[in-house]
Amino acid sequence: MASGDGIFRFRHGIAAAQIVLFSVSLLYAYSFRQTRRIGWFTIGAFSIIRLVGAGCLLGTINKDSDGLWAGVFVCESLGILLLIFSLLEMLERINKTVPVVHKWTFLVPQILTWLDIGISIGGFVTVSKKDSNQLLPTAWSRASTGIMAIIFLYTVGVFAYFWFQRHQYGQEENRLVMGVGVCEPLLLIRVLYSVIFVITADLTWNAVRGNPTAYLLMTMLPEVAFIATCTLTIRLTSPLTTPNEQKNKDQRLQEEGQNLAIHS
Repeated sequence: MASGDGIFRFRHGIAAAQIVLFSVSLLYAYSFRQTRRIGWFTIGAFSIIRLVGAGCLLGTINKDSDGLWAGVFVCESLGILLLIFSLLEMLERINKTVPVVHKWTFLVPQILTWLDIGISIGGFVTVSKKDSNQLLPTAWSRASTGIMAIIFLYTVGVFAYFWFQRHQYGQEENRLVMGVGVCEPLLLIRVLYSVIFVITADLTWNAVRGNPTAYLLMTMLPEVAFIATCTLTIRLTSPLTTPNEQKNKDQRLQEEGQNLAIHS
């Protein structure tokens, strides 16, 4: 894709749409933070990453800057794990009201994520020292993508277990597990996009300079649908109350009941 020539292309149009759509999801993330709902960090951080990446890409229309392309590269390399953790967060929300698995179930992906972060840092350092073919996959990027795929498959397994326990759930818990079920195929498409690239080394599947139609169908649209589904599901789920809040609520209800009894 040419850059710095002032021409607005299809890939730039995708970036412009990302600016609009992920600005909306960022506002929802902020509202989740204010109302103490789950998902505010994962949705908010993912939205910011995509907004920065899209902004950098739009900046290359008039300026072919290494700094802007580096911003696009870094932002497009991040985000999938945040999507995975948003699903785990919804499953953990179910587990807090209807315990079906041990809490260690949700710590395993975190351990693997720290390993992936270390590998990703090594990969960025290696790429920065290359004079050419910087966008092609390296041993580091293949290892990082492999760990990401393992975490995704682990999440699918955890979801499957929760799915078969749904007879124990209330309405909100069933809504959460259904939301995760809708998001899993969308996330699979996004993961396959990265896996195809590191296996084939075909720049068609590269998120920075690759085919814009492939990026639209296997990255942008699945991510937007994923975030929309998560946002709607979380928006319809009430925030959990802390033990102190529940105690105060019970106390208020008791006092109201006593007042009604006195006045009746």
